[in-house]
Parts: sequence; C-alpha cells; structure tokens
Amino acid sequence: MAALINSTIASDLMSCTFCAYFSYTQRQVLAAIWFLMSFVGVTGNSLVIIAILSSPKLQRVTNYFVFNLSVADLLTSLFIPFTAVAVLNETEWPLPMVLCSITAFILLTCLGCSINNLACIAVNRFVLITKKQETYRRLFSKRRTILAILITWLIPLFTTVVPTSIGYIQLGFEPKYSSCSWVLAQSSNGFVLILFATFCPIQLSVIIYCYIRVFTHIRQHAKKVEPSLGTKTETVSTVLDTVSSTTTRPKPPDIASSSTAKEPKPKRSRLQVQVTINLFLVVCAFILCVVPYAVTLLVPRSRQVFPFAATLFMGNSCLNPIIYAFKHPQFKTVFRCILTGKFSEIPK
Repeated sequence: MAALINSTIASDLMSCTFCAYFSYTQRQVLAAIWFLMSFVGVTGNSLVIIAILSSPKLQRVTNYFVFNLSVADLLTSLFIPFTAVAVLNETEWPLPMVLCSITAFILLTCLGCSINNLACIAVNRFVLITKKQETYRRLFSKRRTILAILITWLIPLFTTVVPTSIGYIQLGFEPKYSSCSWVLAQSSNGFVLILFATFCPIQLSVIIYCYIRVFTHIRQHAKKVEPSLGTKTETVSTVLDTVSSTTTRPKPPDIASSSTAKEPKPKRSRLQVQVTINLFLVVCAFILCVVPYAVTLLVPRSRQVFPFAATLFMGNSCLNPIIYAFKHPQFKTVFRCILTGKFSEIPK
C-alpha cells in the first residue's frame, strides 16, 4: 500500500512538473488579489488623470508622458478582472472568446506603451537636467511631444496587430497558464523573442543611459560646489539646493505655470531634481515588476513561477499612483484637494 501511495505521489509530481498552479485554492487567492489590484489601479490612475486635467500646474511636458502612462495603466487595470476570470477556469474560457482576445490585446499593447513612456520620461529628464533651456524647448515642443506620445502607442500596436492579422499568433485563452494571451498551440514560438526585441533592449538602454547621465551630472556639480558650502553642519537640503541651482534650468514659459515662475530658482531647480528621483523610482518599480514576467515567458520550465510573476506584472499598474501620492510634492497636493472635495484649492 505504501509503495502504491508513493508511486501515485511521484506520478502526480511528474505530471505537475510543468503545471503553472499548485491547487485551485491558489487560483482563488490569486483571483482575489487581482480583483483588488484592479480596484486600486482604476482608482489610482483615474486620480492621476483627473489631477493633471484639473491642475494647470501639472500640465507640463513630463506630465504629458505621465498622463499617457496612467492611461495605459488604467486600461490594464480595467481588464485585470478578465484575467482573474481566466485563472478561475482551468480548461476553458466561460465568457465570449472575444473578451479574452481583447484582454490579451490590451495587456500586450499597454505593456509596450508603458515601457516606451518610461523611456520618453527618461529622455525628458536627461535633457531638462543636463542641457540648455533652448535645447529642451526645441526637442520637447508641443508638436514633438504629441508625436512621441503617438509613437509610444504605435510601436506596440504594430507589434501585436500585424502578427495577429497574418495568423502568426492567435490571441485568446491559453489553457496551460489559464490566462488571456496568445494561444501557444496556435502561435509561433518566435513571438516571445519578437516581443522581447521590440519592448526591451532599446528602451531599457535609453532609460539606464539617461538616468546614469543625470545622476553623474548632479554628482559632478555637487563636488564642484562642495567647498563653498562651508562646514559639515550644512544640511542635505542646503546641498541639494545649491547643486540643483547649478545643474538644472528653469522650466520654459510654455511649460511652467505662472506661480512656479515666481518661485526662487533654487527651489524650482531642487524640485526638478526631486521629481527626477521620483520618476526614477517609477522606472525601478516597473523593471522589478515586469522582468520576472518576461523571464517566465522566455524560460518554459519556469512555468510554476508564472502566477507570481503575473501578479507582479499586473500590480505595476497600481503602483505608480501610490508613488506619486507619497513622493511627488505637486501630485500629493492635488490628490489631497480632490479627495477632500476642495477643488477650488487645486494649485492653478
């Protein structure tokens, strides 16, 4: 009897070597977490969008990309419940298949749009911090900014629409992962590599290069102004004020609000450095959430990691508003006014 039991257990373990889920209870817990993420993501990203639309002080070039990023995250959050429905059904999709196909399309497109936006934000902060004001104005004019935003959507749309239209992949319910994605049995194995090549190398290289250059630039100026700061009793705030005033340029008139223009230059410049650091945190959060998901797609034997990687991937859509609420001074102020109903106090 013992030998039979051991043989059965061994057989179950072998048959589950490539299982993505350990039990139905795990599926239920994950579905509950994903529904919660959807609620937080929809609420948080809607708050970011409303904040930018209602506060002229937030309507500057960098926040145009933040707005676009929030739209992508909002769409992802709206379709997370369909992913939860998929994970609760082990072998088949219980709703019209078109909903699962649309969910897969939205998730893939918004993933590409998000990383493209983060690359644009990195370039924006790099030019703003390290280049002349005239250069910033020329590169980030309203027309070129709108064009860049369109490109952030066109690249992932092209990457998803073309393979689907020619039959290279089929979007729908994937039973091995109980998810809405491309159907492995009816899609080319090379699509993962196409996604990786389109979404990762160039964008990540741009992001890493830009932020390294920004922080190197700030550090070099910190060393130059250090002797003029006096004794070690100077506060970190004073150091940052001094460094910022020598490294960053004031916002161009078409971007900065009139109230910001009246602020002292060190205060404005220090704010730009702080905003850059906060946006870098957004990039770090995105990379930490998306990399495990990408690994599970590239490495088939990591299938049991998929549920946790998918949770991180979808969780990223609700993290950015939280970072803005706790770290970004201007967003924090506008959020407080919106949540307390004091719309008349929103900074103009």
